[in-house]
Amino acid sequence: MEVDSLLINKINNSVKIKILRKNISEFPYYILDYIFIGISLMKNLVKYRQSYKKNLVFVTASDKYYANSLFQLLDNLYLQNKIKAIIVYDLGMTSEQVAKINNDYNEVTYKKFKFNEYPKFFSEVDDYGKMGAYAWKPSIIWEVFNEYKCQVVWVDTGNLINNKFKFVRIVLSNIGFFSPVSAGRIKEYTNLSTLDSLDFPEYYKNKRMLTGGFACFDWENKAAKELLLNWKNFSSQKELIIPSGSTPNDHKHDQSLLSALVYKSKMYKYLPKIKRVFGIKVNQNPGRHFYLVEGLENSKASKLREEWYKKYKTISTLTIKDSEVIWVTSLSNISKVKIKLLKNNKVVCSIFDDENYELIKNPNNLKVRKRIKLIDIYLTTEIKILEFLEKNNKNVVFLDSEDVSYIKLKLSETLKIKI
Repeated sequence: MEVDSLLINKINNSVKIKILRKNISEFPYYILDYIFIGISLMKNLVKYRQSYKKNLVFVTASDKYYANSLFQLLDNLYLQNKIKAIIVYDLGMTSEQVAKINNDYNEVTYKKFKFNEYPKFFSEVDDYGKMGAYAWKPSIIWEVFNEYKCQVVWVDTGNLINNKFKFVRIVLSNIGFFSPVSAGRIKEYTNLSTLDSLDFPEYYKNKRMLTGGFACFDWENKAAKELLLNWKNFSSQKELIIPSGSTPNDHKHDQSLLSALVYKSKMYKYLPKIKRVFGIKVNQNPGRHFYLVEGLENSKASKLREEWYKKYKTISTLTIKDSEVIWVTSLSNISKVKIKLLKNNKVVCSIFDDENYELIKNPNNLKVRKRIKLIDIYLTTEIKILEFLEKNNKNVVFLDSEDVSYIKLKLSETLKIKI
């Protein structure tokens, strides 16, 4: 019985099995998305005598920290056909970055965002490095919407699209709005006080979040125009977009408001589900080297992870498969990482004085033992751990401090990454 149980657990935890389950669970949504594209196409052909409307503009925004992502996006958007304009709003770029836009992307319309015309908090950066909780985003879209009076596509600088974007245009021309579903649910990522203020129906709280970083609106669609205006107005109210006591772990700012407003409107009977169907890739920011595995609750590893993501979000990612370096902040959680990912990436492991020393010396779990073999570099503040690891011919960097800035410097030197 014990052997059977071990075999079942191994099957259930198999990466291939998990991928198969995911594909099986998503398969109906692929079918539904393509059916919805087909229905939209037929309606457009009847109503407009064309597959989709031709007047469309892209808009995005960047500060100096996301400029490399912006340039990657602009290169990507240049591959699209039948685009009326590409507009970039400057949220605080350097003069060199602005010059690059003007010199290398002469078809792009550059605009400086006028923070002085909006609430003060729009320009304030929080402890997580987020400017104004992205409240400026719907205001920018609204400006462009009223200036160009056509379809407007907001795309975050870290996103990319391919030739399947034509399916977005088909659906957008049909229903006037487009934003595919995202990870998580309303009840998980929208603060209760915000939901209460919006008088949000209880029965919608289990609905999936939408993708705030990819949102499209059609000027000729009355419902879409009203939705965008509400998104802009509510995002300008600090207590709604940044409710007291909220964090990015339980409230997604502009994304939360957009998702709640869409479901509350009851205007959209079906929302696209699979980004891949529509040629959308999110969070493709270049230079995002590090993914930090969660530490145990209230541990030094957990504190390090939180401080690192607050301070160095521009060189880090919350998507492990997009990282170059997987940083195991605590050996206790290394078994949560897929072996395939550890094999394909540089692996760093930090060990502090509150780590289980016996787990390091004698890992009695097969999952842990397999993964420990794939660690490339250890970081530690403890002499006894340093001596033990060096005795076992491990590559170890001794840390004189637990300060996150100091650790970043040591990682840069050790990994030979300019960060």
